[in-house]
Amino acid sequence: MAIFKRTNGVEKRGFLARLGRDVSGNVFAMTAAAVVPMIGVVGGAIDASRMYLVRSRLQAACDSAVLAGRKAMVTSTYDASAQARANAMFNFNFQDPDFQTTGTTFTAAADANGKLNASAGTTIPMTLMKVFGFGNQTASVSCSADIQIPNIDIVFVLDVTGSMAEEINGTPKIVSLKAAAKNFFTTLKTQMDANGANAGQVRYGFVPYSQTTNGMDLFKASPDASRGELPMSQLVNQAEVESRVANFEATGSSQWIDDPATTPTVYQQKYDAGIADTIKPYVQSTVGGTIMSNNDCDNYSSNKSFSIDDNTGRRVYLYPQTSWPGNAGIGDNTLFLADGESAAQGDQPTTGNYYWEIIFSRASGPWEDNNGAKTSKYRTCTRNVTWTKYIRNVPQFKFKNWTYRPVTYDVSAFKTGSTIRYASAVSQVFIAPDAGPYTPVQLAAMANTTGLTINSFTWNGCLEERDTVAASTFAPIPSGALDLNFNAEGTSDPYRWRPIMDKLTYNRGQQPNVTSTTTIGSANHSCPTARMRNLNTMTQTEFDTYIDSLQPLGYTYLDIGMIWGLRLIAPQGMFASRNLVGPNGGQISRHIIFLTDGEPVSADTSISSYGLERVSGRITGSTGQTAATLHARRFQALCDAQRGTVAIWAIALGVSVTGNLSNCADPGRAYQANNASDLNNAFASIARDIADLRLVQ
Repeated sequence: MAIFKRTNGVEKRGFLARLGRDVSGNVFAMTAAAVVPMIGVVGGAIDASRMYLVRSRLQAACDSAVLAGRKAMVTSTYDASAQARANAMFNFNFQDPDFQTTGTTFTAAADANGKLNASAGTTIPMTLMKVFGFGNQTASVSCSADIQIPNIDIVFVLDVTGSMAEEINGTPKIVSLKAAAKNFFTTLKTQMDANGANAGQVRYGFVPYSQTTNGMDLFKASPDASRGELPMSQLVNQAEVESRVANFEATGSSQWIDDPATTPTVYQQKYDAGIADTIKPYVQSTVGGTIMSNNDCDNYSSNKSFSIDDNTGRRVYLYPQTSWPGNAGIGDNTLFLADGESAAQGDQPTTGNYYWEIIFSRASGPWEDNNGAKTSKYRTCTRNVTWTKYIRNVPQFKFKNWTYRPVTYDVSAFKTGSTIRYASAVSQVFIAPDAGPYTPVQLAAMANTTGLTINSFTWNGCLEERDTVAASTFAPIPSGALDLNFNAEGTSDPYRWRPIMDKLTYNRGQQPNVTSTTTIGSANHSCPTARMRNLNTMTQTEFDTYIDSLQPLGYTYLDIGMIWGLRLIAPQGMFASRNLVGPNGGQISRHIIFLTDGEPVSADTSISSYGLERVSGRITGSTGQTAATLHARRFQALCDAQRGTVAIWAIALGVSVTGNLSNCADPGRAYQANNASDLNNAFASIARDIADLRLVQ
């Protein structure tokens, strides 16, 4: 008999429950369900990335193709040669096998103005996205290229130092520079014309530099602002110069001495009044005195002349008559015109000052009139006149020595072209009006310059820089270095420039002042003959004529060249009104072409844009650095200050372009020219790059 146990039922229900609770096999089902969406996500990411890559490469290939095609166009026509060049460039940059694309096309055409427009397209097959029914995708791009030189500003900052006269392979470097610069103008113009470009405005500026720059054509009494000329008010009226003064001191004593060569002379003069009612020819002295009354023969004969003690201490008796005894021809009106003997007296002294003493006395015999009565107005009076010449040894102020020290000169007329006269030498013959110091200009302005060597000069156009500070580092540029602030105008004396007064500058060394009887020679100075020119349009003839004016002389100061290059071209600051935008609001492409044939060289005994460095120490101060080192650092700071706003091209002629120059130039824009051919190629390459193509779209 079978026995059924409840436990069997219980066990059955327990198994099913356990089975329901067991999830260890579910992962297989879940994984199977997730595979499809995962394929969609991964496949979409892969295909999307491929589409982005293909489109980017297609755009780059299109851009390169139109650039190459437009450059190959001789005129504004997209001819077969230009088309072949564009297609070749496109195919070089985009090929179907590289991207698994199909049916790629490139089509280009030029408009009436020569602008080359193109489009490119391709088909991109899908990979994993095919699983979801996505078919092939297409990508299309467009591109354009044109020659765009809307407005170009080019400032040539050119080394015209003495070393530019040296030869490379038998040709002076300055000659090679002139030829290469002229070819630059030709190359730029030819490139623009050949490409059929509507060039807009092209302006040229020039900064020939050595240890100074010449601002004669930049600062004008009647400036033309449209040509970038500045008023004379931006130059100082009072300039401090490392100059000198002449010192004078008194010689001799102040006393009267009888002239031993003169013997007192007695003249007896008889005056017959005739029918006149006054004694003739008596007149009142111009110096003062009492007019004698009529009929006063006694008084007239009793020495009624008077004495004068003036501020020189001399005692002179006046003779009240219009002529001297002995017909000397000197009357009261001329007696005191000169502090000494008159030329009319015929005995001009060689030393000292001469004076006359006139003494009147009664003659022997009675005074009587024609009636025998002393009161009659018809009478004859006789008197004796004694006159004696005296000499006085007065103090004379003669040259003692020179003191070499700073002197402030008035340059308000000098800067406009007026001549300055100055005494370059003083002899003991010259007598100053008083003791004390006199500047060379004050001496030359004396009424009597006998004993002086007089010279004259006019402004050569070279400029001394405005205020600055001696510093060792220039990152950032010190606020006190006003000269390195190339945006500021000369609206106050610290910011104004100073006309160099080389003929009145003397090198006293590093002492505050030097007093000596020995003449210290004037300081060495050289000024570029070629003057700075602001940015203006030029013809080839005008350009060539200017370039031919370059002459080599002086030392290499790179910073002063770059300062003025940036001043002329900067979009803000001194010339913002003409530099910010081009005609009709067009943009301006700005370029400085900086050329030198050597490292910075400073001569502290030569007058530069910072005066005499050895004397004034405007750059070195107490830095402990050499002037050449500091000028190089200042140059680099200037190059960095306008980075990105102005394109800087650097050319080293006959020297290495590494270091200071290569650091100054923009990347890829530093050239080393070892000879005339290299220099010409460098200028031509820069011209072509400036006139090169730019993408419109």
